[in-house]
Amino acid sequence: MRADSSLGRNVTGKPFGPVPFQENVELLRLFLTHREEIVESIESVLNAQRKPIQYLQDQSLLSRHFEDCFFACTPVTGSQTRVQTELRVQLEEAHWAAGFKPRQVHGLSNDLIHPAEMMIRAFYCWQQTRWPGRNGRIHYAHTLFNLYVLRWLQFLSMRLWDEGQGSFTQEKAGGRLAEIQGVLNELWRSSPAGQPVIVRDARWLIPLAQSLITDELAPYLEVAQQVIETLPEADVLEIQKAHVRMLGGHLTSQIRYYCTRDNRNGEGMPGVSINEHSVVLRTRASNALDFALLVQGLVGLLKAYDRALQRGDERMRLDMAGAIFQGISADPELFLNRVDLLSAYSMIEHVFIVRDKAGHVAYSPLGQRHVRLLKEYGALMNRLRTRLLRDDFPRFRPVDGGCSPYGVIFGLPSHLIEHMALKALQHDAETRFSLEDVFLDDVFCDTDTSAAKLAWVNGWRKLPHIDREVQRLYDYPQQFAHDVYGRIEHELARKGSDGTRTGRLYIDDPEPNSKASEIPELPARYFCSSDKQIVAAHKPEPYDPAQLLAGRREGHFLVSYEVSSGTPSGWMALKKDLLTEVLGAGLNARIAGLPLDAAQVLRLMCTDLVVPENVS
Repeated sequence: MRADSSLGRNVTGKPFGPVPFQENVELLRLFLTHREEIVESIESVLNAQRKPIQYLQDQSLLSRHFEDCFFACTPVTGSQTRVQTELRVQLEEAHWAAGFKPRQVHGLSNDLIHPAEMMIRAFYCWQQTRWPGRNGRIHYAHTLFNLYVLRWLQFLSMRLWDEGQGSFTQEKAGGRLAEIQGVLNELWRSSPAGQPVIVRDARWLIPLAQSLITDELAPYLEVAQQVIETLPEADVLEIQKAHVRMLGGHLTSQIRYYCTRDNRNGEGMPGVSINEHSVVLRTRASNALDFALLVQGLVGLLKAYDRALQRGDERMRLDMAGAIFQGISADPELFLNRVDLLSAYSMIEHVFIVRDKAGHVAYSPLGQRHVRLLKEYGALMNRLRTRLLRDDFPRFRPVDGGCSPYGVIFGLPSHLIEHMALKALQHDAETRFSLEDVFLDDVFCDTDTSAAKLAWVNGWRKLPHIDREVQRLYDYPQQFAHDVYGRIEHELARKGSDGTRTGRLYIDDPEPNSKASEIPELPARYFCSSDKQIVAAHKPEPYDPAQLLAGRREGHFLVSYEVSSGTPSGWMALKKDLLTEVLGAGLNARIAGLPLDAAQVLRLMCTDLVVPENVS
């Protein structure tokens, strides 16, 4: 029950130190001024058809050659060269030091897209087809230039708060965000025709920069709080909307993957329903951080929806409604009708629970904020759901031939950038749409625009070097979009939990005649342990130590604690599956032998679900 080391750590780059914001802006403007010379240098790197295969696959070497194109083409003095050398590594290192260092994930690209990686993929495509001439290489050199500046801007968007959070006013943080928007605007103005405008709105860069899988969770919640406290209201709302959209899309994409991974029929279509019990359990237990971030973002969107209702602002009302529906799309039962269970699923023990100065288990500042926002979310949704269902939700029904956000499938939001950049290998690629348009509902598009967007999404993987079967596997899943909509519709129409009460967890009372002794004991399968002696004696699910601690780190458990029956000591944990299978089914259960500290943590993790409510 120790506090996580990241609690209380400022996400402004410390202890790495503040990054000089203005110097970065000036350097990016210098790159834009010398765009043509830089692009010429990049083209020479792309002219590599006679290079050995080892060179074409060496990302580290290609990355150095690529960055040299930028820094060798910008005339500077010796002292400016030293500053530039520092700036080229400072931003990335500050981002990692702030808790956003990407974890190595097998089989998944988990980084903000780097031009060197896209060069390697372009080289592979050209080897399988035909190496382009100078004009084709210049065309793709401009795309890589844009990617490099965009990557730099994503890092810079996370440095709005450097140089001391306490001294920041809305004008200062908002002014920095406006400067990033100015550089972004100039990037697209300087791009030649035929280049994709990948991201138009600088406010979308902030959630995009956080779209990686990392080991630390607290920094995401700290950034969400800083956004609210330091940026103007309009900017806060757009950032929250972008984040909720990306999270909702990521989670429904994850569900699609679970449905298809091991259960494909002869046509490569889903073999299990999105309501399959195993899919529901896995999605709920493995996404504590995403659920917590969704709750915090949805509170802002629901408030804005309410204001739009009061003002009669239809455009704003529908914009917020579409984002709200996408946010709840991964699990509408939890977000609409089982908020008590959502509360426990969204809790992260080592982030939200700490010991106070007196040694008592208590909520951390982030935990206090999250519990408050959960209550606020429940009250807002309960009050607004009738209007959402009656007036607005039917307008978001997926239309055959259209492109609903419910059907856009991607791993991480950064992969959407990758798709657009790789598609730019083709000169006739669609360039009307940007990242923001991926999440734009059909209600805002005419029929022709929606059809064109569908063709754009379907075309991402239609490249000459990609196998046709793979292309077909990733076609826009129209039926899946309808299924996602139907599940939201079903839950909106329900009244609460349809009479199914939520069960309670009873912590065993040492008194033999206590009421808790009459409650069935929780089955051992809801516990897991890395202690071999405990596994042998009590039959919890066996976990190896690394697996259990990884699950603890990612918020998979309701409570976890060290045990010392053997040498070395191991861990025990209580799995979140019981929330759905036991409490969600209206059953009570008793937990025996839980240490006092663990019982106190469990009470805080499962607000209103544990009896007795005060464990002393």
